[in-house]
Amino acid sequence: MRALAVVVRPFMPGFLTRVTTVVGDTIYTPGAPESLPPGLLARIVAHELVHQLDQARYGPLFYLSYLLVLPLGRTSRAYWERRAYAVDLLLSLVDDGPSGLEMTRRRLVVVFSGPTYGWMWAGRGAAEAFLQPVVDLALAGELQHASPYDDIVAAWLGDDPARP
Repeated sequence: MRALAVVVRPFMPGFLTRVTTVVGDTIYTPGAPESLPPGLLARIVAHELVHQLDQARYGPLFYLSYLLVLPLGRTSRAYWERRAYAVDLLLSLVDDGPSGLEMTRRRLVVVFSGPTYGWMWAGRGAAEAFLQPVVDLALAGELQHASPYDDIVAAWLGDDPARP
């Protein structure tokens, strides 16, 4: 993983210091997992689970397309990350309501349009438009019933019927 960090550092300066990565069954966190706050670690694992499910389902196609650069300053990695960040949006909605979802949406616009993931979507406005359909599905209550999000949200909520 350190060799990969040397290769991608010019495009993703925070790789291995600010970004969590998953390859197969292994999740690489920027620090020791036990040093992370438990709630943050649980969100990271939920996000990375979507990547693991996609890796298992699509195999080499996932890895190849994750690195593919599309025309106009976009990457196919953005598609995979939007699928995984849908979990972050949903968990923010579950825990903090629409205002939590909005805070996460704003953070993700920066993530998608900035150096954190190597500028995977060109420009803030384009990143907002790319993320908006997922936000709309979450607010409409539809995303929570789609796989794999339904199982992840159910596990997040546990047995507490008072939570939405």
